Amino acid sequence: MGLTRRAFLLSAGALGSAGVTGTALSGPEAEVNVKIWFTEQASDHVAWNRLRDHVQRAFDPTGKLVAVEFGGTVETSSENAYELVTGGEWPKKLAQGTVGGEAKPADDVNLLVTARSMYEFPTGAGIPHVASVGGAEALANLPPVEDCPDVVGWSDPAYALQVLLHECGHALGLDHEDGYMEPAGDELVVSPMVSGYPWESDEVKEQQFDTQQGTCGCEFVDPEGRDPRLMLTFSECERERIREYDGGYAPW
Repeated sequence: MGLTRRAFLLSAGALGSAGVTGTALSGPEAEVNVKIWFTEQASDHVAWNRLRDHVQRAFDPTGKLVAVEFGGTVETSSENAYELVTGGEWPKKLAQGTVGGEAKPADDVNLLVTARSMYEFPTGAGIPHVASVGGAEALANLPPVEDCPDVVGWSDPAYALQVLLHECGHALGLDHEDGYMEPAGDELVVSPMVSGYPWESDEVKEQQFDTQQGTCGCEFVDPEGRDPRLMLTFSECERERIREYDGGYAPW
C-alpha cells in the first residue's frame, strides 16, 4: 500500500527529550526495563503478547539485557497521548504512584498506549523515563513477529509500532539525530528515531527536526517523492546510544 504525503503528515509527530544520565539500573535481572501500560480504551484493542514480542525484537540487537513487561491499565482523562505527557498527567501519575493496581513504575521506560488514532496529530511524546503513544487499534493488528521482516512498507500497524519505538528511544535519552535514513530506489528507509519527519512540513522540521546529518554520519535527505520503508528495529547508531544508557534518576 502506498502512502500519500498528507497521510504521513497527519500521522507523524513526536516530542524530543533531553539526554538521560546517571547510574541507577532497574535491578539485577535486566539492564533496561520497558514497562508498557494501556489506557482503559486501549486495553480493548492491544494484543499484549504480540506487541511485547515486537518490542523485544527491536531491543535485542542492542546487546542490553532488556525486559519488556506489562504495566497494567490506567485511567486517564483523555486518549491524547501527546498531551498526557506534555500536560503532565502521565508523569504525575507515575511519580505519585497513582497508576493503579500493584504494578510499580519501571526505572527506565514507562510507555502508555492510548486509543487515539495515528491520524490525529501529534501522535505521541517522550521525555526521560516517560512516554505515551496512540495507535492501540493499529498495534492490535500487528502480524506475529516471525511473519514480519525488520524493514517493511508503510501500514498502520507498522507505523504505530515505529512511533512507539521512537518514544521509547526518547525515554532512554535518544535524539532525532541518532536516527538513520537511506534512499533505496523510489523508497526511503527510515529508522525509529527518524520515522515520519522527512515527510513533514518545513515548519515542523524546523521546530523539531532541524538537522542535516545523523550523529553516525548518515545524510538526512529530502524524500523527493519517495515512499517510506520503516525499520522495526533500531539502527546501529540508535543501538549504540541505547548501549550507552546507564540508568538515570527517576522520581519514584
